[in-house]
Amino acid sequence: MISALQSQTWLLFSVLALATSETITVSPDGAASPQEPDLFRASTWAPLNAVARADLFVAAAEAGKLGENNYDLIPAAQLVEAGEFQYGNQLVRGAKAISDIPASVFCVIGEDALISLASVVRSLDRRYSDRAVLSVEIRAIAGLVTAPADERALLTLLLLREASRTSSPLMPYIMSFLRSAHEHIPSAWDPATAEGASRRRGIIALDGGVTLLAAADEIRKVMSENYATLVPRALEKLPHLLGVTGPDQVDVTELYTFQRFAEIWLAIRSRSFQNGAHGVLVPLACLMNHPAEGEESNVEIGVDSDGGMVLKATRHIKRGEQLTYSYGADLLAERALLVYGFPKAVW
Repeated sequence: MISALQSQTWLLFSVLALATSETITVSPDGAASPQEPDLFRASTWAPLNAVARADLFVAAAEAGKLGENNYDLIPAAQLVEAGEFQYGNQLVRGAKAISDIPASVFCVIGEDALISLASVVRSLDRRYSDRAVLSVEIRAIAGLVTAPADERALLTLLLLREASRTSSPLMPYIMSFLRSAHEHIPSAWDPATAEGASRRRGIIALDGGVTLLAAADEIRKVMSENYATLVPRALEKLPHLLGVTGPDQVDVTELYTFQRFAEIWLAIRSRSFQNGAHGVLVPLACLMNHPAEGEESNVEIGVDSDGGMVLKATRHIKRGEQLTYSYGADLLAERALLVYGFPKAVW
C-alpha cells in the first residue's frame, strides 16, 4: 500500500524528471515511472522555483531520501508542506500543516540533521577520512576560528564550496533554503550593479529609507571586514578543501567573490535558529515564518539535552493552517527587512 504522501513524493519525482529530462523507466507491473533524480546534484534543483524546491525537499525528507543523518526529519515531513501565505499584498513562502497537530511536541530534529560549522566539519571528516591531505586541513578548521564572527564566515565558505561540487550531501538544503534567501535583504544588493543600485534607490524613497539603507550598509561593512580578515587565511590553510589546488581545483576568484560570500552569509543569518553564538540551520523548521501582525505564533522551538531541536505546537493546529514561529517578541519592521528580507508590504 502506497501512502498519500508517498504518492505525492513520486508525483514530484515525475514532474522533476520531465523538467530535467530524466530517463523514464518501466516498472515490473508495466507502469511508466521516472528514474529517481539525484537529489545531491545542483542540476536537479536548478529548474525549480522556490516553492517547488521546498516541496521536493519535504517529499524527499518524508521518503527518507536525504541520507541517514536526516531520518529525524521524517516525522516533521509527514506533518508539514510548503505553501504560500498572504502578508500585506505579498505572497510569502511558508509551512502549513497537512493534518491536525495537537498541542504537544510533534517533532525532535536530532543534532545530526542540523547544519552548523561543527556539523559540516564532522560530515567532511567522515567523507574524506581516506584522504590524508584533506583530513589534515579539516582538523585545521578549528584553528581558524579566532573570533565569534569567524564561525559564520567559515560556514559560508564551506557551503559555497559544497554548492560548487558536482554532488554534495548538503546540496538539497543549500538549493532549497539558501539559494535565494538573500534576494530581499538590502545588504545583499550590490551597489556596483544596475539592479542593486535600483533597489537601493527604492529603499531611499520609503519613509525612513535613508536610515534603513545606512543600517544595511553597516551590515555590508561588517561582512566586508569579516571577508577581508578570514577568507585569505582560510584559502591559505585549506587549499585542497576549498579547491585552491589539487584534483578538485576551482576558480577561486569566481567562487569566493565578496558578493557571493555576502549572499550566503546573509542567507545563513536569516535562516539560523538560536543555539549557540551564531545559531544553527534547522531543515524544515526554516520554512516557518514569523506570524502576521496581530497574530500569535503556534510553534515553539527549543533545544533538548542532546542538542536536538524540539518543535512544539502551543495550541491545536488545524489542517491547512500556517505554522509560525516567533522571530522575536519585539521584532520591528526594520529588523524584519534587514535580517529576514520581509519587504515593506509585509510590515
